[in-house]
Amino acid sequence: MVKLTLWLGFFLRLFNAFVNGLYGSTYGSSDDATGFHLTAVEHSQNLAFDEFVIGHIYSYILGIFYFITTDSLFLGSAFSALGWLVSAFILLRIMRILSFDRSNQWRVMLIYALIPSSLAYSSVTLREPFQLLFVNLALYAALKIYFHRSIAHWPFLLLAAVGMGALHGALLATGIFMIAGTLLLLTTRNKKGVSFIKVVLVTPIVILCLFYGFLLFTSISYSSVTEDGLSLAVQTYQEGTMAADQRAGYRTDIEINGLGELIISIPSFLFQYLFEPMPWKIGSIVDIVALLENMLRFWLIWNVLKYLVGSYHNKTMFVAHNYFVHKRFILFMFLSYLLIETLWSLGTSNWGTAMRHHVPSLGLLLVVGFAYRNVISTKYNRSHKS
Repeated sequence: MVKLTLWLGFFLRLFNAFVNGLYGSTYGSSDDATGFHLTAVEHSQNLAFDEFVIGHIYSYILGIFYFITTDSLFLGSAFSALGWLVSAFILLRIMRILSFDRSNQWRVMLIYALIPSSLAYSSVTLREPFQLLFVNLALYAALKIYFHRSIAHWPFLLLAAVGMGALHGALLATGIFMIAGTLLLLTTRNKKGVSFIKVVLVTPIVILCLFYGFLLFTSISYSSVTEDGLSLAVQTYQEGTMAADQRAGYRTDIEINGLGELIISIPSFLFQYLFEPMPWKIGSIVDIVALLENMLRFWLIWNVLKYLVGSYHNKTMFVAHNYFVHKRFILFMFLSYLLIETLWSLGTSNWGTAMRHHVPSLGLLLVVGFAYRNVISTKYNRSHKS
């Protein structure tokens, strides 16, 4: 049933790609999607790689795909659907490592396959399905390193971080955080607690990784940071996005005076990014879809918080699920999710763009959101069997 749902999601995306490529634009096929396609067509006619520009790598790769096949919009959209399919198989492996039961695997895959925003944006010529793929790959590699002590998966984690960063500068910071977080997790891999020797060895590496990673991220994503400061860079970027979709805009003006005010403003940015539109702002069917997806997102986040702060007294469940070990990793995944969404929120001012930006972190959110449901359902099944 789980794989059947997975393949259903893939074929629905192929169908949407078929309609988008051969009969007319579908929802999600925005100016960006058209721009990536046209740029890729140009690259397919001349494969010379002039310079590395972050965010343009997708067009180069799509151009190579067009060179091998043909510059068909349908094939380009189908290529995105194929990227989503690979991400779905990785998500399935993640759930199996975390011992999700079959019913919860199916529920996660059902949402992953059929949620409208993902269905729309992962079947046109956009970067989102490949961003999703690399985020899932990073999570899978970190899981293998942490739970299975697999050194062989470090190259996959590094590859995923590079892929995330190449597709968008905002994801570069998340990739660096996931590498640093995995290193820290290795110091707490058993139930006994933190290994002091490992902390001493790992901490300098983590600090260097975060420090140079932050410099790289700001130089790529906010090139004006070194001259004008991060707060002004964020303000300038948001002012540029406010004109993108005035109808769906949740912010009409912005003024950030200094780093302190930026930090204070982040919770507001994040809340609006995650949960707009509010019910009284609904003005179209798309807004209703956005509201329903936001309600689902709230429920999943609420489940994560219950999992992280909950107190479970069933010692059998502790042994069966390695509860404390899992809890550390769930916290790591949730922090990774919050980092992705926080970074997106700094440059987003309308819920139309926000729906698109929610796609890359969808796998992360579903895994952490259903971790609590999995514990509850397993506890229920055990009590009834006994």
